[in-house]
Amino acid sequence: FNVVVGYCCQSWITPISNDNRVSLNSLSNARDYIELIIEGCVFGNVFRRDQKLIQDVCAFIENLGEDCAANVATESTNRDDHYVRICVIKFLSLLDGSNMSHKMFIKDLVIKLLDKDELVSKSKIRYYVNSLQHRIKNRLWQTQLVLFPKLDENILSEVLHRIFQAGLSNNQASVKYSVEWIIILILRKYPQFLNKFWDCFCYGEEKLKTSICTFLSVLTHFNTILENTHDQVQLLKKALVVVLQWCFSHNFSVRLYALIALKKLWIICERFGAEEFEALAAVIESSLQQVENVQKSGNAKKNWQRIQDHFFFSTFHPLEDFSLETIFYTLPSLSEVVEEEWISPCKFTKFTDIPLGSELLLYNSRAELRNVKPSDWSQQDIGATTNETDIQSDWTDIQKKIIPWKDSVPDINVEPVFQEHSSKLGKPKSSLIVVASLVEKATNLGGLCRTCEIFGASTLVVGNLAYINDKQFQYLSVSAEQWLPVVEVKPPQLLNFLHQKKTEGYTIIGVEQTAKSSSLTEYSFPVKSLLLLGNEREGIPAKLIHHLDVCVEIPQQGIIRSLNVHVSGALLIWEYTRQQIMKDKGLN
Repeated sequence: FNVVVGYCCQSWITPISNDNRVSLNSLSNARDYIELIIEGCVFGNVFRRDQKLIQDVCAFIENLGEDCAANVATESTNRDDHYVRICVIKFLSLLDGSNMSHKMFIKDLVIKLLDKDELVSKSKIRYYVNSLQHRIKNRLWQTQLVLFPKLDENILSEVLHRIFQAGLSNNQASVKYSVEWIIILILRKYPQFLNKFWDCFCYGEEKLKTSICTFLSVLTHFNTILENTHDQVQLLKKALVVVLQWCFSHNFSVRLYALIALKKLWIICERFGAEEFEALAAVIESSLQQVENVQKSGNAKKNWQRIQDHFFFSTFHPLEDFSLETIFYTLPSLSEVVEEEWISPCKFTKFTDIPLGSELLLYNSRAELRNVKPSDWSQQDIGATTNETDIQSDWTDIQKKIIPWKDSVPDINVEPVFQEHSSKLGKPKSSLIVVASLVEKATNLGGLCRTCEIFGASTLVVGNLAYINDKQFQYLSVSAEQWLPVVEVKPPQLLNFLHQKKTEGYTIIGVEQTAKSSSLTEYSFPVKSLLLLGNEREGIPAKLIHHLDVCVEIPQQGIIRSLNVHVSGALLIWEYTRQQIMKDKGLN
């Protein structure tokens, strides 16, 4: 595919007086291959672990450069997945937005990219970080950002409602930032679209849910949008009224985004003088003062500080950071996207078969965003130290759908919360924590939630709180999540979470078959027990096995060597409960 795309893109470029442009004849030929271009925009595989090992070895060898004979003997670009996308992006950068034929081609391409994005969204409503669906959507919106400078008002008027609709989807962080970025750029370039933007806030809360955070994030950069408008005071008043209503949302994440938007907007308002906003001044200033006073302790304070320090609100500038470096390297690296998806700017210069259009900057014009570290705000899959993980884990719940009283920060002390709920409901106290962060299926998690609540477990830990809103989860849980504290600990945070619980006196018990496993029929559960359940397919990773205090296995008589994870968890939860009941009765 590298060879095919490279040849096609080169054949569509016609040298004209030492310049490289796309001729009309070549463009008509390219239009016939628009589906090939679309596939080139999203090209890239998700490798299995064994395949990824091979890819990593190849990448290591290629990074040795000419010091390795293999790199001299074999051309490596044809083996680089990024080469396909780089070829297509460079070809698109050469299109002329002022040429009518080019405009029609760009319009068709933008519409087909949006079609593909909607198709991916419909094919899998819930997709996980770094899944194939996530990567395809991320690549689609990266391409849309590249095409933005060439989009005129007519094209945008036809597709704007679809871009707004994309903001209403349940997107991973990297996709969310790209959608927000392009909306900001559109509104700044064509402020006449602001009325359509305000309409996005008029949907019912049930439809918007936490997707309203996307549009609230856009308003945190309202100063950039206002630069190209005339009646700035009236627009600011409109923005303030819109944001204020969301400051009282029942959802914690929505309130947090609304508050940061309100704070940013009020900073802009102060430049115009208080008299212009006298009617709203008292309400806004008292609201901001109140939130600063309320957020003085606990996780609320941490999350309020994290969102203010978040790169998208504190460092990122939609105009000054518009470059290939930000789109393809910096933003993915700050958004939990795996490293193999990052395209370094040097690759665009390394592949010289196709020139780069002059409209697109290769590198950022300033270094601020480049100097932001991923550990400043988001959990990374690799290389996190204990301190970094503690910091990152506190921030992750800002980006997730959550139930307000169910705080997803891993270091939260959930026992007081549970004891309070238990005492009100007359339920017996328990010190059992069930950790299901490695479990991926919503049906298994819903069943576990129900089992934990019935047998009085203190907490259920999941890998993503978004599962709670899944219909399959809710069908199995039958509202158990409303009576059981459910917290979020992502799989990369598990090791630190287990260490933290060890220091609190918990015995870490793995539900796994190993050479030294204890039989469930013979094991005596400590009062403070933490059950770690494995993944449906792969069980508990070897790197976590060594950190367990004990592994417990369920005796089996049949041929099949594994039970469903929900069934396994339920058996151990009941056995723990049974033993505690017997102890309370003074029986052995």
